[in-house]
Amino acid sequence: MQEDFAERVVSISEYSRSAVSDDDLRSTAAASIELILRALASDDERSPLLEFATDLGDKRAHQGLPAEALVSAVRLNFPIIWTTLLSVSSPADAALLIHKAEEVWRVVDDYAAATHSSYLAARVNMAQEEAGVRQEFISALFSSQGRLPETRERFAKAFGVDASSPFGIAVVQERASATLRQLAARPNQSSRLFLHQMEDVTYAFWPTPYAIHSYDAPPLPPGLETIPCGVATSFEGLVGLAAAGRIAAALSELHSKGDGGPLAVTAGWTRLAHARLQSIGVDLAGNLDQQLSAHCRNDEIERLRETVLCYSATGNVNETAAQLYCHRNTILNRLRRFKQVTGIDVVVPGQAARAVVAWG
Repeated sequence: MQEDFAERVVSISEYSRSAVSDDDLRSTAAASIELILRALASDDERSPLLEFATDLGDKRAHQGLPAEALVSAVRLNFPIIWTTLLSVSSPADAALLIHKAEEVWRVVDDYAAATHSSYLAARVNMAQEEAGVRQEFISALFSSQGRLPETRERFAKAFGVDASSPFGIAVVQERASATLRQLAARPNQSSRLFLHQMEDVTYAFWPTPYAIHSYDAPPLPPGLETIPCGVATSFEGLVGLAAAGRIAAALSELHSKGDGGPLAVTAGWTRLAHARLQSIGVDLAGNLDQQLSAHCRNDEIERLRETVLCYSATGNVNETAAQLYCHRNTILNRLRRFKQVTGIDVVVPGQAARAVVAWG
């Protein structure tokens, strides 16, 4: 029966690619068949079989054998034992065989169920342990340990990434964190998208296929393009990850509904500059609005604002006129009026930046 089992299990392809050795396979087959036969002989012998099943399920889980392959192999015991019983029986045993067929199947089925249950429990424990270890590695990158080369090298080795390759990073505030976690849990994402939770902020980072040496959004994993978040690129690999995370976190705080998906530095730099100046008491917007309110009506202020921002984005009077459906002379008149009231000549880039950041 042991030899028969060894021959049949070869047809299960996963076994040939697993860590289960031939000696292990044969010894397990002999032990399980003997325990099944003892259980068939006496109800008192069921417990040793189920204990063996528990150990086997745990062992095969740690050997990386797929669950379907394990259960298929365990169920081979029924045809092997039944075929052997038929071969040693005489015609006079027919009634007994028919009477006991269901009993043989029930014992093997109980053995398979106990093995599968133990296997699943082991896989859950392994996943929890793996998640804990994974999180420890990730947390170290964002702590003071992240500055140590050995921390980055251990992470790269553990997760099969290049520590020096560029990484994209996205940060979401609490309201969108569940969506990001669902994205990371997808089977095609789980191994390449790493999550880190810090208070109410969720970080996700991933190795990018190529470097973007600008502050545009990095190449995004599928599904991330619709999530409201701040994004940045760590051009220096893992060593720059924490710094890129701070940029993405700042952008996530400034994200608005009009942005739709991820907000990168190229689209959000004026808001970043505005927020930083506000934090140290420089109120460009308040000063600018005060000057305009002192000399212009509300409708004129709105027209001047629209014209200045449009011209700052295009740098071209004719294009600004086309976008605002005005004559170019109207645009020039508004720009002159804005300079007269505020002292800012938007034709001069350095001065135009004051208005752009003020209204960022």
